[in-house]
Amino acid sequence: MDINTKVSALIDSLSLKEKVGQLFILAFAGEDKDYAVSLVRDHHIGGFYITDDNASSSNDALALSQLLQQQASLRACDAPLILAVDQEGAWGILTHETDLGPGNLALGIANDTSLTQSMYQVFAEQMQRLGYNTLLSPCADVNANPDNPIIGQRSFGEQPEQVGNHVAAAVRGVLTTSNMSCAKHFPGHGDTATDSHQALPIVDKSLAQLKQQDLAPFQSAIDAGVNLIMTSHICYPQLDEQYPATLSRKILTSLLKQQMGFDGLIITDSMNMWAMRKNYHPVAAAVQALKAGAHLIMLSEEHYENSQTPYKQIQQDTLAGVILAVETGDLDEAIIDEALNKVLCTRYLKLAAPFKPTQLSKNTCQQIAQQASEQSIKILRNANNWLPLQEQAFYLTFAANPKGYESLVNDRGIGPNDPVPARDAILKALNVKQANYTHVPFEQFNRQHSALSDDKPIVIVTEDYPLPGESFDLIEQQQRVLELLNLLGNRLIVAACRSDYELAHYSQLSTYICSYSSRTISAKSLINQLI
Repeated sequence: MDINTKVSALIDSLSLKEKVGQLFILAFAGEDKDYAVSLVRDHHIGGFYITDDNASSSNDALALSQLLQQQASLRACDAPLILAVDQEGAWGILTHETDLGPGNLALGIANDTSLTQSMYQVFAEQMQRLGYNTLLSPCADVNANPDNPIIGQRSFGEQPEQVGNHVAAAVRGVLTTSNMSCAKHFPGHGDTATDSHQALPIVDKSLAQLKQQDLAPFQSAIDAGVNLIMTSHICYPQLDEQYPATLSRKILTSLLKQQMGFDGLIITDSMNMWAMRKNYHPVAAAVQALKAGAHLIMLSEEHYENSQTPYKQIQQDTLAGVILAVETGDLDEAIIDEALNKVLCTRYLKLAAPFKPTQLSKNTCQQIAQQASEQSIKILRNANNWLPLQEQAFYLTFAANPKGYESLVNDRGIGPNDPVPARDAILKALNVKQANYTHVPFEQFNRQHSALSDDKPIVIVTEDYPLPGESFDLIEQQQRVLELLNLLGNRLIVAACRSDYELAHYSQLSTYICSYSSRTISAKSLINQLI
């Protein structure tokens, strides 16, 4: 019996509750394994969005995935669960046990697609060893707006063709393993000034403009064989005057499926992000997303944004609401069956197949991550030939407000930031190299400080971290850099553990080195080229 015949017969045998549940990817708070098991057993869900909040070590992750998959195997519909993780470099899980490298923006700067492919093979193999089978990556967003509050280091850059080349390489890297890859956030989140975790952005571009810029990397992902594409909670009024992309048939079906030829799974971004919850009832949004052409509904962040949110009730009410919509005729059961057929065929064909053996040793994974971080360090200005400093004595200060470090690693579970900030990694690396420097906290600088009357250079470090909602004030950092630049002139050196987009504000700055990442591994690589 071929897979299509098997799946068709299976769907005919399932109850409506069983069918609807399989179209949901849900999350759970903490290590509430009993609730997770009940979602599989009693609500028949199709998979989970998993974070460090659920399993904080590799051993815990493997045990969790085995528990959930064993429960799924007991159902009449025994297709493996989708166990999805945000493993994308700038964001990632188990940062203390996995090799994330410097992140996408740095990979784009290194501009070696074979290196990007290898880095994503690392991600996929390391997740495969834990039983996590779906990477919600790569980001296919183009950084058209340098002040974008949510994409930044998660994008491969600003040039659509280059971004597309790296997106395709990332997809190929994942597909060397047994894992699935997901390009996001369709049709593009790179030209927004609003974080869709907090509000509903609007991108007022024509289809022609989108094709020229935002859509190109998604087409590259499709051509490379990407398994899933994630929607964005963004309004594109020139494409659909009524609905944001997640709820738009014009965008998901007419554009993505029909015009761009995508034949994989469409998964929504979390329907509990404020862009959705502030504007749409959870049930109405889920029903409309299915009508629009989505195959999988994801609810994944309710217990991170607000610990008081009754997320279990929202999940169960949404499941029940979609079932009721079918029973009352608001949602055609044929839509459910069509989506389910696509979902189950994919899960049986891709996730039930024997795992491809991993090819990369732990040492090789570390070497790939190290190579990526080293190749992405760029000296963009060196008019006075300060760099490398070598044995030159210098002063060191940090532009970031120290209070920002207090929430660098918090309990939201998404877990993208290293537990060690770039600041601490830089100080440790300098001490290991026995560099001739004096650390001066920025707050101690004033016009009478002895460093200002010296002739030694002053290195100021700027930082930016990708976890949304963190309190690293970039405007304050710019102001501090400009303050010292006015006082020091060409003695000032900026060492950026972030993107280089700030450089547009420093027209008089003569020396600038950038890592394009705030990862610990990149901070160390930056020091290797600074000294």
